[in-house]
Amino acid sequence: MLPIELLAVRKRRGIILPKYAQPSDDNLEVASSLIGVYQSHLGEKKSVVKEVIDEIEEKDYDYRFVRGLSFILDRRSRFKCNDQINAIDLRRRIYHTARKLGLPTTPAQRTQVIEAVASELKISPQKVEEFSYSDLETELILEEFEPLPPLELLQDYNLSLTQTLLFDSTEVAFTSSSSWQRIFYTIKKLGLIYDATQDGGFWVKVDGPASLFKLTRRYGTSIARLLPVIVASPEWSVEAKILWKYTNEVCDFKIESSKHQVLFRKPKAFTPSFDSVVEEEFASRFQALATGWFLRREPEPILAGKHVIIPDFSLDREGIKVYVEIVGFWTIEYLLRKVQKLTQVDVDMLVLVNENLACEKLTRLEEYARLNIIHYRDKIPLAPIIHYLEQRFREVKTEQVDFVKDLPVVFTEPIVNYEEFASRIGVSAEAVKAALTDKAPKDYTAMPNELVRKDILEQVQKRIDEQISQKGQLWLSEAVGTIEKEGAKDSTSILKRLGYKVVWHGINSEKAEVVKA
Repeated sequence: MLPIELLAVRKRRGIILPKYAQPSDDNLEVASSLIGVYQSHLGEKKSVVKEVIDEIEEKDYDYRFVRGLSFILDRRSRFKCNDQINAIDLRRRIYHTARKLGLPTTPAQRTQVIEAVASELKISPQKVEEFSYSDLETELILEEFEPLPPLELLQDYNLSLTQTLLFDSTEVAFTSSSSWQRIFYTIKKLGLIYDATQDGGFWVKVDGPASLFKLTRRYGTSIARLLPVIVASPEWSVEAKILWKYTNEVCDFKIESSKHQVLFRKPKAFTPSFDSVVEEEFASRFQALATGWFLRREPEPILAGKHVIIPDFSLDREGIKVYVEIVGFWTIEYLLRKVQKLTQVDVDMLVLVNENLACEKLTRLEEYARLNIIHYRDKIPLAPIIHYLEQRFREVKTEQVDFVKDLPVVFTEPIVNYEEFASRIGVSAEAVKAALTDKAPKDYTAMPNELVRKDILEQVQKRIDEQISQKGQLWLSEAVGTIEKEGAKDSTSILKRLGYKVVWHGINSEKAEVVKA
C-alpha cells in the first residue's frame, strides 16, 4: 500500500479508478531514472537520495507518481544507521557535559561542550557533530538495494495504488480462474469475512474495511494483502464499492484481467501440488487413458450450504462436469465435517473413499442422489470411475439431443456450425450434431460438422461445374476456395455430397484434382 496522500484517482459519474501508470516511454524513463538513483547512491545518506529524487520530481511529473515509485523502492532498500558511534549514547554524553559546564547560550560555549565530549571519547569534534543525530531518518545510510526492471516497478506501483483504494471499500467481490486453494487459505489466514455465490461463475464477496466499525486499519491491510493472490491468476475480475471520504459518495470500482492484466505483473506459471501420493497417482493414471475427459486439479469451488468446498479434481467433457473428492486418512472430526458439507452439494460428484474409513457416517452418504461413492484400498480403481463417466455422458447427451430436437428454432443463416450453435445454447457439440443430422431442418443438408443451406450447395455446384467446363481441369485448392467463399468449412464432405471425387497425382495436395464421380 501507498500512503493515502499519494493515492491518485479518476472519478466520474460514480465510477472511480486509480490513475494507473501505463507502460509508456515517459513512465518507463522515470522508473528507470529512480532505480538508477538508488543504485548509484549506495553508501550515501537518505537525505542525499531524496534530494536527487526531488530534482526528478520537478521535471513536470506528478509528484504523487514520483513519490509513489520512490516509496516502493524504499521498501526494496535497507537503510542503516552509521554505527561507528551510538548516537543515543553520544547525545546523552553531550547533555551530561552541558549540565556540568553550564547551558551553552553562545557559539563559543557550544564549541566548548563539543570539544569536551570529543576529548572524552578521543574523537574529533567534527565526528561528534556528524554522529550526534546519525539515527535520524534523513541521516540513515543506503546500505543495500534490490533493483528490478522499470516495467515491474510500474506494475508494483499499480498494485499498490489499487490496494490503497480498496482501503476505503465497503465491499469487494472477485472471481478467479484458478488458485482457489491459495485464495481461501489467504482469506482464512487474514481473518476476512466473506460470502460466496455461484451465479454465472464462482464469486466471493468480502466485507470491506469501510463497512466495519472497528479494526478498520488492520482489516484494510488484510484486504490489501489478498489482492496480489487474486491477480496472480491468469484470469480474474475484481469489483468493489468505494466510500470516497472527501464527498461521502459510494463509487463503483472494477478491474479485470482482459483489460488490466498488462498493468500488473504477469502471473508465474503455477501447477497445484498434490495433497497425497494417492491423488498424484490417480491423476497420472487417468490422464494416461485419454478417455476424452479433461482432468483439472483444484477446480473452481462449489457451494455446500453456507460452506465452500474445493474438490480435488473436476472432469469435463462437452460441457458436462463431474467433480471428484478423495477422502483419505483423516481424523474423525475432519470426516464428520466433510460428511456434513458433502450432503449439501448440488452437483455431480464422485466421492472416492478409502475402505479403512468406511464408517457408518460415510456409508450414509450413499443415500444422497448427487453423490456417487466408490471405495478403494491402496489404489483408486479406474474402471468403475470410467464406467460412471460414460454412463453419465450418455444420459446427458440423450437429454441434450431431446432438448435440441424440441427447440423451436428456425435457422436463417446459410451455414450453421454445430460447435458454435452448441455454445450458444449451452449443450455439447455432439448432441447438436446427433439431433440435427438425425432430422435436418427444412431447406438444409446436414454435413459432419455443419448444416449447409441447399441453395448454397446448388450455388457451389454450379460454380465448380463452370470452372471444370472452362478450364478442363480443377485443382482441389481452387474447389476449396470456392466452397469457403460461401462460408462453409467442411469442403471434403461437401464435394462428396455434390458427387465429386478427388484424384491425387502424388502426395502433394497442390496436385490433387477434383472430378465428377
